Amino acid sequence: VQKLNIPIKMIAPSHGIIWRSDPAKIINSYISWAKGETKNKVVIAYETMWGSTEKMARQIAEGIIAAGGIEVKLYNIAESDRTEVITQMLTSKGFLFGSSTHDNDMLPNIAAFLELVKGLKFKGRLVSFFGSFGWAGGAVKEMEERLKGYGPDLVTPGISFKYVPDKTELASCFEFGNKFAKLLLSHQ
Repeated sequence: VQKLNIPIKMIAPSHGIIWRSDPAKIINSYISWAKGETKNKVVIAYETMWGSTEKMARQIAEGIIAAGGIEVKLYNIAESDRTEVITQMLTSKGFLFGSSTHDNDMLPNIAAFLELVKGLKFKGRLVSFFGSFGWAGGAVKEMEERLKGYGPDLVTPGISFKYVPDKTELASCFEFGNKFAKLLLSHQ
C-alpha cells in the first residue's frame, strides 16, 4: 500500500467483511500469504470417533513442543471453525492430519476439510498423517491419497494404531511428533 502511494481508507469486497479501520493490515496479510511466508508452526487437524485419534494428536503435539521452537495449533475439525484453521495454516510450515477409520476410509468432517485444503494448493509445507482403527486401517492411506500431488514439498510417512493406543504406542506418537518437528526445523 505504501509503495503504491494510494490512500486506502476502506476495503469493501463483494463478499466478506468490510475493513473500515487499518485496511493495510489485511493488504499486508494477503501479500504475506501470496508470498507463502511461514512461521515455525504446525497445525494438527483431526477427527476422532471414540477418542483414540485425539489421544494420538495430543501426544504428537507434545512431541513437537518438546523439540522446541515450534508453535502448535491443535484442532478437532468436527468442533472447530474451518476458517480459523485455514487462517492458521496460511502461516504454518507443517500440517498433520488425523482420522479414525470408518468403513476403510477417513471420517466425513476431515474428508471434507481435506478437499478444502487440496483446493488451496499450499506449497513448501511438511505434511503427514495419523489415525486409529478397529478391524482394518484405511484412514491414513486415504488421507495420503486425497492430498497426493496437491503441492507440499515433503510428505512424511504416517502412523496408525489399532484400537486405543497403549503407553508404548502413545510414546511412539510422541516420537513421531518429535521427529516431525526436527524435520520441519531442518526443512527451511
